[in-house]
Amino acid sequence: MDNNPNINECIPYNCLSNPEVEVLGGERIETGYTPIDISLSLTQFLLSEFVPGAGFVLGLVDIIWGIFGPSQWDAFLVQIEQLINQRIEEFARNQAISRLEGLSNLYQIYAESFREWEADPTNPALREEMRIQFNDMNSALTTAIPLLAVQNYQVPLLSVYVQAANLHLSVLRDVSVFGQRWGFDAATINSRYNDLTRLIGNYTDYAVRWYNTGLERVWGPDSRDWVRYNQFRRELTLTVLDIVALFPNYDSRRYPIRTVSQLTREIYTNPVLENFDGSFRGSAQGIERSIRSPHLMDILNSITIYTDAHRGYYYWSGHQIMASPVGFSGPEFTFPLYGTMGNAAPQQRIVAQLGQGVYRTLSSTFYRRPFNIGINNQQLSVLDGTEFAYGTSSNLPSAVYRKSGTVDSLDEIPPQNNNVPPRQGFSHRLSHVSMFRSGSSSSVSIIRAPMFSWIHRSAEFNNIIASDSITQIPAVKGNFLFNGSVISGPGFTGGDLVRLNSSGNNIQNRGYIEVPIHFPSTSTRYRVRVRYASVTPIHLNVNWGNSSIFSNTVPATATSLDNLQSSDFGYFESANAFTSSLGNIVGVRNFSGTAGVIIDRFEFIPV
Repeated sequence: MDNNPNINECIPYNCLSNPEVEVLGGERIETGYTPIDISLSLTQFLLSEFVPGAGFVLGLVDIIWGIFGPSQWDAFLVQIEQLINQRIEEFARNQAISRLEGLSNLYQIYAESFREWEADPTNPALREEMRIQFNDMNSALTTAIPLLAVQNYQVPLLSVYVQAANLHLSVLRDVSVFGQRWGFDAATINSRYNDLTRLIGNYTDYAVRWYNTGLERVWGPDSRDWVRYNQFRRELTLTVLDIVALFPNYDSRRYPIRTVSQLTREIYTNPVLENFDGSFRGSAQGIERSIRSPHLMDILNSITIYTDAHRGYYYWSGHQIMASPVGFSGPEFTFPLYGTMGNAAPQQRIVAQLGQGVYRTLSSTFYRRPFNIGINNQQLSVLDGTEFAYGTSSNLPSAVYRKSGTVDSLDEIPPQNNNVPPRQGFSHRLSHVSMFRSGSSSSVSIIRAPMFSWIHRSAEFNNIIASDSITQIPAVKGNFLFNGSVISGPGFTGGDLVRLNSSGNNIQNRGYIEVPIHFPSTSTRYRVRVRYASVTPIHLNVNWGNSSIFSNTVPATATSLDNLQSSDFGYFESANAFTSSLGNIVGVRNFSGTAGVIIDRFEFIPV
């Protein structure tokens, strides 16, 4: 703890006037049926239950395909229609909903047949029924999905397109895994597997293309435009991109066992200011610049908040962030000051690293209109209090800066599981706080808008390597990067990417990324696989601890490293398997003197 007497150390128990009072107004268990609720539940399911079988099939029925009627499908359409201000004409709308209804009815029959077959897998009649049901399901999906890509309506239909695409990939994986037991010949199974791998790429590239088209469409110069832009980005990340990022896991030959994935991308709640969506002209670019540029993932430890005052109105004027690298594998570091270091009240430190981190904010806004002309009558748009709630299985009290408010982050980023209290079922945790600011003490208008960044809860604090699953570790979860940079992801990787520069023929200057890893099992042997993109054959070296486990020239995968498509990525893999005794870091180094390479993730495959 800092010994500075001017700091109020805001751990939960000394930040509430009455720590025994639940400041969140009680935990409510609710069932969410909005497109975002459904999509978050599906993403949680895909992250945790991605194993072929009746459990997976029936899970898709329970989450979507067995409970949706026309009104639920229509809600998916309305969500994007409102964001882009485009109405789907009646014929296209009715056609899409009818097709989705038909797929839902057919999949419920498929699921019941699957359940019966799995209970009696050698029964000839049930095997034949599965062949019939698969062919019917595959044919219906092959026909329906192009009709969800109606000309001029690709963007408003995008989230239902992705739901249907996800269903199609799951069915194709089923036949790739179980087709022989159903009685299909090897040629048919191989053909359907080829369909699976081809459609993973096709569906991915289609979704990202039309996501980007919609995002460009809603951009504009003012704060109102930025709010809509950010809402589109946030909501379609949840309903489209997160699901698409998991499509590669359907490749049953590359991922034959349970696979653990992580989503490291960040999304942003809107700046918590009154009237923010209406009154700030020409501010969109400034707001967007206040968001962090691509970076290695870090762990938010604390926020030290400074308070200023204007004519007796106290407000959040600035703050400093302290964070740690992933795995707490290095010293804590401090970010530069956001905003201004007000001293109208003692600075207050919010400890973020309690429980499972901050999953919810409840903020209080303050807006003061100018009544007269003069230095003491500015327009004031500020935040005058925020409550920070912790994800936990117990009732850990919140931390509060000044006071709680009614602007609830859960309204924009709801839980992924509505069957338990939000403190357990939350989907995201607070990962960073930046600030959009405008004006000084002598300005006509003073704006201080904290910008809350959120990361999916699957992006764990530590890189834990499972002994019974393939574990995917994004390269941005590294803790050391040399002669390289973090670049924006293309939308289908679930996060940003690491680019390793060429050495310029200087062996001391080889691009390198290092990732901390932790092994609960010391006896399991693993092969290491890397997903990468390169425009030329390139010599790469992978080290595990101090040992080199791969050093070879890998093939070119792409014609350009700009505007990446799913087919621009390839894989290489260590030939031998190793145990955790090699060490607790893994890294990849670019040995090329002239070419750069992009690293998406490491994969640990137990053998």
